[in-house]
Amino acid sequence: MKAELFNQYALHWAGGFLLIYVLAQLLVAKHPRFQFLSPIQKSVLVKLIAIGGFGLAYVLVQFVIA
Repeated sequence: MKAELFNQYALHWAGGFLLIYVLAQLLVAKHPRFQFLSPIQKSVLVKLIAIGGFGLAYVLVQFVIA
């Protein structure tokens, strides 16, 4: 049995994460709730939102498809 080193959907997941990251940046930049944060806090918040959103999307896709 041949071991698969590269998942066939890896590029889709990478593109999905990039989309979620860009949407998180737009949310933090435009929403008035986040205007009082410093640039470092905004950067950390964007990363947390992106990782959390991607994790949620991954779990949902795995449950729906599998």
